[in-house]
Amino acid sequence: MTTNKMMLESLSNELFIELFELFDAVDLFRAFYGLNTRFNSLLILLRGYRVNFRSIFKEDFNHFCRTYLPFIINRTMYLRLSDNEDAPYQYAHFQSAGFIFDQFDNLRYLRLENVSSDPKINQFFFSNLYHLHNLTHLKFINCRLHAISSGDFQDVIDQIWNLPKLTHCYFDFCFRGTSHFCIPTSVSTSLQCLTILGNWWHSNKFVDLLKKTPHLRTFVVSLQSFQIDEIPFLYQFPLSPKNLSVKRLILYRVDTQRLMINLLQLLPNVSHLKVEIFFMKLDGNQWEQIIVKYAPQLKVFQMMINAYLCPSTDNQRNEEKIDQYLATYRTPFWIEHHQWFIRCHWRVLRGYVRMCVYSLPYAYDDSLTHEDELLDKTKSTCPDL
Repeated sequence: MTTNKMMLESLSNELFIELFELFDAVDLFRAFYGLNTRFNSLLILLRGYRVNFRSIFKEDFNHFCRTYLPFIINRTMYLRLSDNEDAPYQYAHFQSAGFIFDQFDNLRYLRLENVSSDPKINQFFFSNLYHLHNLTHLKFINCRLHAISSGDFQDVIDQIWNLPKLTHCYFDFCFRGTSHFCIPTSVSTSLQCLTILGNWWHSNKFVDLLKKTPHLRTFVVSLQSFQIDEIPFLYQFPLSPKNLSVKRLILYRVDTQRLMINLLQLLPNVSHLKVEIFFMKLDGNQWEQIIVKYAPQLKVFQMMINAYLCPSTDNQRNEEKIDQYLATYRTPFWIEHHQWFIRCHWRVLRGYVRMCVYSLPYAYDDSLTHEDELLDKTKSTCPDL
């Protein structure tokens, strides 16, 4: 044990600093602070800190905030807060300890998870995001603010769009009632990658959002829509200048073809498209028309469709219907021009043929292995499968 200790302490201060900067500050201070004066000095003098409170008990959280965080707050580059079973009410404890975001003047990456509906959190917690002038990445994960409406969040959105260095922003919010994303009133000069989940959309909102985010290159959005978008004579999609900078578009929970097409019309230079569709049985011919007309620059195409194909009759007739559907993905457009292949699983559910169709290779976070019934019946357009 003595030999190992001597070998560790023989390392240079420069090497220790490089190693320490790779680890989370909570773990570093827990493991090394108090061992000797040399480690104490090195820990306090690091150039940048990663502070991750995701899995920390209340007692450890309060101790770190009271004892160590005041010394490193202006060199904290990464901050992650999370309410979970291990650390409930973490945001409230963070506030009660006297910390506000404008104290973290060198923060680059802020990740907030499971923000609760506590009225104090809703009213005060986000009030000074505009002070984070060095922030480049901002994430809100699984935030459920049921005590407020989405309109009450307008000031926060405006603060975010005014951050001068922010390039990546991720929104996963749920508000009281039906959630609409608040369109910012300012133009972002820096945002390049934007994710918006859990909101409902009208087509014209995308026009306004893209005008306020002119440098966007990657756009990820859940595309739930209001039925009015499907009634053209009641709702006309407004003409607008095209956004030529967006190259990568990812669409989750698409439930309307019209809204998807309207968005593609605004983004003619998309070269990477990933789509998750529910209850729309788009076939290969329909996709070909959409891609040729609205996504002419497309090089990478990934999709998954969960839908009902037709009423079930008998096994033989059901398989014939599947074969007819798959034939639309075996045309020269799919096989020869692009070499895009798909796989289809199907089963009978409530008197209908339900299918899950996806591009190969499978490119989604969830797995199909829980669909045991679907795995018994499967076909692919790829000749090797």
